[in-house]
Amino acid sequence: MLIPRLALAAFAVSVLASSAMAAPPIMFFPRGHPLDSKDHTPLLEQCTAYQSEFTKAAAQQPPSATLAEAQRLDREGVRYCDMQQLRVTQGANEIAEALHMIGVQPSL
Repeated sequence: MLIPRLALAAFAVSVLASSAMAAPPIMFFPRGHPLDSKDHTPLLEQCTAYQSEFTKAAAQQPPSATLAEAQRLDREGVRYCDMQQLRVTQGANEIAEALHMIGVQPSL
């Protein structure tokens, strides 16, 4: 019983080591572009710019219920910006809305 398992393991190793499997697997991104894609970069830059603006503006605001809600929207927007491309636009929009809530016009 031990010999067939060893033979099966040796066969599996030989198949995996063959030249057909030597090339690295191709990664597909079914729900958007890869993170380093040209189409993805402007949205990430927009998220980063909005987040930076929000951080600076929020530090100058007095504590209030509006600021707390804006901070919640900012955190949610940042979370969306870290996701696949389908959510990056939503993330940038939420951070822009948070900026509007505290009276700041987004720069982009």
